[in-house]
Amino acid sequence: MTADQQPPTFAGSELHIHVSGSISASLVPWWIHWLRYTNPDVVVNLSVSENAHRFVSVDALDHLANGEVWSDSWSSPSLTSGWRLGRTGRSQCIIVFPATLDTVMRLSQGRADSPALMMMQITKLPIVIAEVSPAENEVTKYWREILLSRSNVSFAPEVEGTRADDRSMAPNGFNFPGALAVANAALSTAERR
Repeated sequence: MTADQQPPTFAGSELHIHVSGSISASLVPWWIHWLRYTNPDVVVNLSVSENAHRFVSVDALDHLANGEVWSDSWSSPSLTSGWRLGRTGRSQCIIVFPATLDTVMRLSQGRADSPALMMMQITKLPIVIAEVSPAENEVTKYWREILLSRSNVSFAPEVEGTRADDRSMAPNGFNFPGALAVANAALSTAERR
């Protein structure tokens, strides 16, 4: 985005963000703050995988979000029942940000061993995956293609970013503005149906 471009806005009124366990999860609070600042009327719901707890706290996200916030565990005291309907609150889409390789593979396999995965397996809402895979090979491509066979799943466009481990530049999908643009396109398509 250049200095003269406006930040993207979310075309809907409510969304759900699922945070999975990657070092990139430590940057999610900044993006939630940015989203709330640039889209003050949008309701932001969040689920946080147990692996993401190493990088970000549910309490911190709860202070930044204005919707439902819960740990992605069957025993979480803050778990609401909305996931059973394939959404939280009145969410119009789900963004997985960041989406680890493990999360992509579990979704591809149809696994529903946590509330958020169950929600994403049964939802008809658009799902946008902001993938942060450590490498690209035939296996990762295979599972991504399986997910793309679902009509409601898309991936955020990749951007060049700095790897946390060796500081080299590499393409990745940790692109929240791009994920919002894909979500907006999916909402626009859904409205035309």
